[in-house]
This record gives sequence, structure tokens and C-alpha cells, in this order.
Amino acid sequence: MEKLSYKSIFALIALVSMIATIAVIPRGYAQSGPIIDILRHEVIKSPDAALIAHQTGQVDFNPDQIRTADIEKLDSEGNLITQDLGFHMGFIGYNTRDLASPLRGTGTGNSWLNSTWYPYRLGVAVWPLADVEFRKALIRSYDQLGIIPPIYGYIVTPVRSLVPPAQSKYYYSAAQQYPYNPGNPFTSPAGEQSTCGILKAAGYSFVDGGTINVVDGPDYWTAPGGIPLPEMKIWTPLIDVAPTSYQHGAEFVADLALVGLKSTVANGNRGLIHEGKDFNEYLNLCYGTATAVGGQFDAYMVFYSLGRIPSQLYDLMHSSSLTVEHPARRNAVGINDPDVDALCDIVQNSLDTDEIEAAAKEIQDRLYDTSYDYALAYMLLYSRSYFNAIVPNLDGIVKSPGYGADNTFTYLNAHWNADPRMDGTSTVMVYVNGDEPDSFNYNFATTVYEWNIIGQTGDGLTAVNPYNHADIPWLAAGWTITETVAGMDIGLTLRSDVLWQDGYPFTAYDVEWCLEFLRDMQVPRYYTSWKDLIDVEVSNNNECIIHLSAPGLSTFYDVVGVGALLAPQIWDRAWTPGSVGRQEVLDWIPTGAYSPAPGYAAGPTPTPTNVMGTGPYIFDFYDTTNLYDDMHRNPNYFMTQAATAALMTSMFWEVGDEDYGGLVNVSDLTQVSFAYGARPTSGNWNADANFDLNGIIDIRDLGTTSYHLTWQKFWTA
Repeated sequence: MEKLSYKSIFALIALVSMIATIAVIPRGYAQSGPIIDILRHEVIKSPDAALIAHQTGQVDFNPDQIRTADIEKLDSEGNLITQDLGFHMGFIGYNTRDLASPLRGTGTGNSWLNSTWYPYRLGVAVWPLADVEFRKALIRSYDQLGIIPPIYGYIVTPVRSLVPPAQSKYYYSAAQQYPYNPGNPFTSPAGEQSTCGILKAAGYSFVDGGTINVVDGPDYWTAPGGIPLPEMKIWTPLIDVAPTSYQHGAEFVADLALVGLKSTVANGNRGLIHEGKDFNEYLNLCYGTATAVGGQFDAYMVFYSLGRIPSQLYDLMHSSSLTVEHPARRNAVGINDPDVDALCDIVQNSLDTDEIEAAAKEIQDRLYDTSYDYALAYMLLYSRSYFNAIVPNLDGIVKSPGYGADNTFTYLNAHWNADPRMDGTSTVMVYVNGDEPDSFNYNFATTVYEWNIIGQTGDGLTAVNPYNHADIPWLAAGWTITETVAGMDIGLTLRSDVLWQDGYPFTAYDVEWCLEFLRDMQVPRYYTSWKDLIDVEVSNNNECIIHLSAPGLSTFYDVVGVGALLAPQIWDRAWTPGSVGRQEVLDWIPTGAYSPAPGYAAGPTPTPTNVMGTGPYIFDFYDTTNLYDDMHRNPNYFMTQAATAALMTSMFWEVGDEDYGGLVNVSDLTQVSFAYGARPTSGNWNADANFDLNGIIDIRDLGTTSYHLTWQKFWTA
């Protein structure tokens, strides 16, 4: 396929935007919003309990299946099982800061060393996780191919990259390999490419504290200089919430025990130990909050849902994201290298996908190259395929590569084909939420369990075609991107028919207020959305220009993703200036009764709570006793069901559905073949076969249909 420059890409975006806009039918043509009236999320922490709930008819949509036996059982019982390679990756992150540095507590050197505000592990005599050779030794005891398949089967793909295979252009498959080879602490020579050989070559020594020539509980290792290792905890989620993740961590530490690297009471707690911990609790300790210092961990397991561009590299590796220096950002492991920063800047700020690709692959290569002292700060585990289980009488499910069936267009289109679940006269769909939500505050919510809920209340300025990942207009009917001397301008033309859920009109002034509020309050979660923001220039209710000090595809997506995050009439409050005010913003609980900010009147359609946006579902309540929430269909949503149906047809046509039948099949392929080589003046011209709209039916159009054969617009069991 021909590689596109950023100019070509944005020309394509503009073209797709125009097509999709034509497909949108004005609001008021039919019922607005989703087809299902009530979306309910039930917290079911145990996969066993979730399976039973599905089998007994308690739930309808059971996302993120993590056990092959459950998938096969539910499939055999007639449920719809969808599978899509995921924008997902997981790792164990190590605290690579030298916690044993003599500078700690002196107030000199790096600011994070000042123990008056970073007191973690005071008094530790040696911190081996800061040593790249120690981390290299650890990965040789990580039996990635021995642990992952027995636990997860075909659900996941082992990876050695912070970029998953689904981000295909940017994925780097050639990173250094470290095959499982723990060696033997008694017989492995220094320099052998095993855990024991690497440790010995780096000056570590094995102490046979128990049975002679047998590795057992009393044995341990000392660091160079004969200093015993400290105890280092690897946190994973609790076994009842994420049994596979818990087992994964336990098996890694069990392998470390084979060479004397496990902490035990018998060896004086010297080495690594696995500990299950509440996920929200340890994420706050790892990443911190706006005023609370993070970095208070030894090692932690975490998994990320991602997007199309590998912007996670910037978030996880750039020095501006260092967690201790900048609480609530994501570089908790402590990578601080100017060359890495320069590569991350390209990923974040380039408009050229080829440049982004080269930088992303260089970063991935370095991360597993132990000639760099920050290497293996992240020990990669796997990337998931998204398996979702849906009851057989629920139609309108949209499968999306990278995102899976758990996506916006599924929620807009899902409907009962028979025997609907009802609450009075309202149809209901029940979704399994794997843990309790920690916060309903858009500025602070961290985990998927919160965003499963509050994500339904909001919209981005743009959206994504779920089938081919092209950008499409959403709250913004159109946009332009211009490189400037200062950086980049994003010109927006907004729809004129969008309302906040409380009835206030959504305007360009709201985009201005929201982006500048995030910048002025320096909300950590959205750092990459506001760090380059100069200002927002509003022309009228529907037009504005966002002026930025740096360009970038990632920056564009970050900005348009949050331009409608916060409604001014809810969030425009008298927050205390400075960091205290930022903490007030993050701590605010918006689930209380609807209460406009001072100076704002109640909207014409007040919502039940202050958790509100422009989105398809309106949040009603969260029951902290019975652990479920209800959300009802937004009757004033800007997309009618007819408009959504037209848009789905247009978007699916782009992947080769020549006859608009909702299935890419041999008939479509035949029609494209008949028109092959045709131009508009040709007798065999077929406009419906010109998927890229370039005025000729060529190999690209034929390849589009061929590649997507058997794809369906909607899925049902």
C-alpha cells in the first residue's frame, strides 16, 4: 500500500468527513439516541459469578472474556462471541529510581531525592531494580511462553513492546529476545545468559542459607559489596477481581524462587514477593494524584486500553510525565533520558505517520536493549484480543478491529430481536462491570470500570469509523489542520444542533472554556491535551480555532477528544487557585443532585446528577449497596436512530460493501471486478465500487473488498 504523507492523510480525513456529513439526517427525523432505553452496569467481580449471571439470564453483555473455557461454554450455549485483536498491552513496571542514593533527604541533586516529600523506602541500603543488569536477570526468569498460554490460551498474544500488534504500522516485532533461562545459582558461570550468570557477572552473590546445594527458603542473593537484597513487592490485582493476572504474578515469583530470588521469612525477606492488592489503591500509589506523590511502589502489573496512534510511549516514557515530579502522570518507573524524550516528542508532535513509525520503533528497540540504563523498566507481558459475549437475542452489535464490540456504535445500535429485558415500558441492556468504579469525576477517573459508565455520557469532537478507523465528524461537522510558525491550528466548525444533556446548547465557547480550564487547572490526566495549548479563538457559536504551540497527530486526537469533556454550567465554580484548587477539582464528587455552578440557571432538561455531557446516555444513579448503575437514553441526542442507521451504511460501504447490503461478499467482489479499470466516462463505471473516491476503480478498490470479505455491518448470534 502506498504510504501517505500527513498532507494526504488530512485530505483523506476531510473527504471522509464530507461523506459522513452527507449521511447525517437532521435531528428530529426520528427518536434520538440509542435504541435501548436503559443501560445498566452491574458490578460482578468474579469471572465465575459473571459466567453464572450470563447463563442464568441476569446479564446481557459480558465483555472482556479472559478464560477460554468460559468462551467455549457460552459459545456452545448459543451466545454471540465476538473476537477482535485489541489496542491493548500490559506490563510489569519496575521502580528504577535509585532509592538507596546517598543524596536522598539532602535536598540536593534531583528534586525527587528530597525525602521530605518523597519518603518511599527510606533507609534501604541497596535498590537493585535501579540496576539494568538486575532487571535483565529478572526477565530471564520470566517464562513468558510457559506462563501465558496455559493461563490465557488463545485470548492473548505475548509481546515485547509497549506497542501492541493491533497498532500494526507502529508495532516492532524485532525487539531483543530474552528466552527463559534461570540457570542454576550453584553451577551457572558468570556471564552465562541466564538469571544466575547475569547476576554473578554484575557482582551479585548467592548465599546458600539452607540445605547445601539445594535452592530453598533460606537462600538469598546479595548485591555488589555483600549487601542483602531488600524485599520488593510485585503488585497485581486481587485474585477475586482478576484471577488470571493474580496467577500470572504468582507464577513469575514462583520461577524467581527457583534461583533464590523470592522473599521468604526464612531468608529474612530478601528478594521479590507477589502481593494481590486493590487495583485502584495501588494505581494511586504508583501514579499519585494532583498533590499526592506517586512512585510509592516496587513493581506493579497494569494493562492499558489504547488508541490508533502509539501516544502511550510519550505518556509512559517522556520525562515530562515523570510521576514523582509531576503527580498523576504515567512515567512512574522513572525513565529520564534526553534521547528518549526526543523520540517521544516525534511520536507526539509529528504529523507524518512515517516519522512516527520510525521513532516508535526506535523507542521499542531501546526499551529491550540493555546497553541503555533504562532498558526493561517495563517488562512486557501480553496484548489481548477482545472477546465479548452477548446474549443471542441482542442484535446490532458492531465489531471493530482494535476496539472490539464494546464500542460507541454498539451502544447506539444494540436492540432486542425477541424477548426484550424490560423495566416497565423501557427496554434494558445489562452490562457486566468487573469492579467497583472509584470515581465519577471526569478529571480523575482512572480505570476502565469508571469509564465504562461515564464514557457513555460524553462525546468527542470527532469520532472513528469502527470498521476502517477513518476519522469522521461528530460534534464537529468539519475541521482543518494547519501547521503554523507557532505550531498548529485546529479550525473547528461545530454542529448547531447539539445540546448538553441538561438542555444548554453546546457551542464553540464551551470548547474554549473546557480546554482552557484543563490547561489552567493543569489536570494531570489530560496533560498531553493542554500542554501545548496557547488559546482558543472563538468566531461565533459554531466556529473556533485552537492555537497550539506544537503540531502532531497525537496532539490533534488528544485535543479533539476532550474538547467537550466538561460542561461550563457544571464545572465553572470558584476553585481555589493553584494546586489546592486543582485538588478540589479532582476530589469533587459530581454524583450529587444536579446543581449548576454559581451564576448559571438550571437547564431546561435538568439531569439527575452533575455527571453529564452531550452523550447518548444520561447517568441516573449508582447504588453503592447493590453495586449497579442505571443510565437512560438521551432523548435530545443530536443523532437520531435514522441518522445513525444512514451513517452506519455509509461507513460500512467504505470497507467494500458495494451493494450496501451489510455484508462484504463475493457479489461485491464480482461487481468491483466487472468495473475494474473504469473511470467516470467509461461504460462500465460503477461509482459504488470506487471506495477511495479517486475517480478510478483500481487495485485499491479491489483490495478493499478482498481484504474485508465476510465482514458484517452488524452481528448477532
